[in-house]
Amino acid sequence: MIAALAAVFFAAGIIIVAIAFAAKDRQERVNLARVLDLERADPTQTPQAMIQLMEKAGALADRAFRDTVTTKKLQTALQLAGIKLRPGEFGVLIAGIGVVAGVLVGVLVHSAMLGFVVLVAVPLLAYWWTMRKGRKRRIALENQLPTVLQILAGSLDSGASLLHAMEIVASEGDAPLAPEFARVVAETQVGRPILDSLQAMAERCGSQDLDWTVEAIRIQYTSGGSLSETFRTLAEFMRARVEVRAEVRALSAEARLSGKILTGLPLFIGGFLLLFRRAYVAPLYQTSIGRYMLGAAAAGMIAGSYWMYRIVKKVEV
Repeated sequence: MIAALAAVFFAAGIIIVAIAFAAKDRQERVNLARVLDLERADPTQTPQAMIQLMEKAGALADRAFRDTVTTKKLQTALQLAGIKLRPGEFGVLIAGIGVVAGVLVGVLVHSAMLGFVVLVAVPLLAYWWTMRKGRKRRIALENQLPTVLQILAGSLDSGASLLHAMEIVASEGDAPLAPEFARVVAETQVGRPILDSLQAMAERCGSQDLDWTVEAIRIQYTSGGSLSETFRTLAEFMRARVEVRAEVRALSAEARLSGKILTGLPLFIGGFLLLFRRAYVAPLYQTSIGRYMLGAAAAGMIAGSYWMYRIVKKVEV
């Protein structure tokens, strides 16, 4: 099993690189073939059957795990990442992928334990990917917000209302802010108060800058004053914050890269030695003291990686 696990680790990088080069062209061919097959297929055999099945399974999962802490955290993570799936649908999709991947790996390497490891790892990786996607989306939103505030200020100065100014941003802006403002406009047009829609947008995006913007709009609606000047002041302040964050991130790039190398290098070397020099590292997993050493090394790697992550994160904040 150790040799199979090492082979999976060692070959995963090569496989991912090969798939990345071929993915775009292959996806275009698959999409074209799918369209042609649908045109030739019986009209009663529609692809909506699988979608409906996933929606029913997702609705059942939502009802089963309603109001739980895990469901609330997952829903928040999906909103921050901009993934238009309910927690139940996302959970059913990831669980299906995990089961299929676990069975395939277990059958290919003849190891039920490794298949179970893959089954557990897929949901964890999916949640980590969702959190990472949400963080990237928040950073993109905060980088885009000063320009959007300038557009809103210019529209207000030209005589447009706040709702019309947001319509301009929604129609001419870029993601991720343009779809959010489009949703605010749509909710306002069907009768929801604009301040409630803006507050809901700020909660969905999880951005402190956007929270400040909504609070400034709320204060101006209550006390009056020039909203365009407030937008310009906020834009200047937020642009300065973006510049400082970019400078700090550039200064901490070496530390982040060092952390990734220090974390990945032992795994790479261990997999390489298990593949090509197994007798050299066999005492580490065949003897009791070797297993204790491996456990201590794993605990040290986890603690050190977390320590470096917290240091770099604190510096960036």
